[in-house]
Amino acid sequence: MLVQSFSIGKDNNKNEDYFGYNDDCFVVTDGATDKSGREYNSQTGGEIISKIVVDETLACNLNGIELIEYLNNKVAKLYEKFKIVSEISDAKFRFSCYLVAVRIINNKVVITSIGDTSFRINGQNVFSDVKQVDVNNAEQRAKYIEETGDIAGSREYIMPLLIKQFEYQNNSQDPLGYGVIDGTSTPAKFIKTFEYNISDIKTIEIFTDGYFSIPSGTSIEDWEEAYEITEKEDPNKYMRYKSTKSKDDRTVLIIDFTK
Repeated sequence: MLVQSFSIGKDNNKNEDYFGYNDDCFVVTDGATDKSGREYNSQTGGEIISKIVVDETLACNLNGIELIEYLNNKVAKLYEKFKIVSEISDAKFRFSCYLVAVRIINNKVVITSIGDTSFRINGQNVFSDVKQVDVNNAEQRAKYIEETGDIAGSREYIMPLLIKQFEYQNNSQDPLGYGVIDGTSTPAKFIKTFEYNISDIKTIEIFTDGYFSIPSGTSIEDWEEAYEITEKEDPNKYMRYKSTKSKDDRTVLIIDFTK
């Protein structure tokens, strides 16, 4: 098979997306921006957790709920390493990320997904678990910009909402609840597992939410062309492609089973 990948941060020296693969496993993670503002050895919590989750997924043979439990245990050990165990009752101090892991097991392809990192099968069937709280906050940001014209201050305007949304993190009781890997316990309802016959698969594309539209083609060039179009149509992401920020890290990993 042929594997192609592309990843770039929204800032020149930071990228909280991460990816990796071996002969039978392919992983993309999207680290959530840490609202505590802390860094650890010049890295954000999002950068740190994305890398360890990819590395640990590649090193094990787990899928689904078992995989996410295993990864949460690994992240919990990070809190011990950085001596912040006493603070993680407050979700804004936790490292967190989303994940798609594709694993080949004999004649099957098993995919584990959590959060809004997405994938597409055979250039047609897309799975994307968009958080409703993100949709709500993006609407509030767009409304603020339309009323004030203040694009630069729009992120700060919705920051109280972004901090409040930690109440919904791994909260299976609230309608706005969403799942992450953060070193605690991720409710099973937020962990999605898919299984396909490998003979039915031609391509799998895994992509993070820095891509605001999905191309018709399945190459890196197609994905970057789609990105450039969104940048021209709505560079600040408050009109056609509403978001809580103007730009985000973007990553795409393409597995071509026909090669």
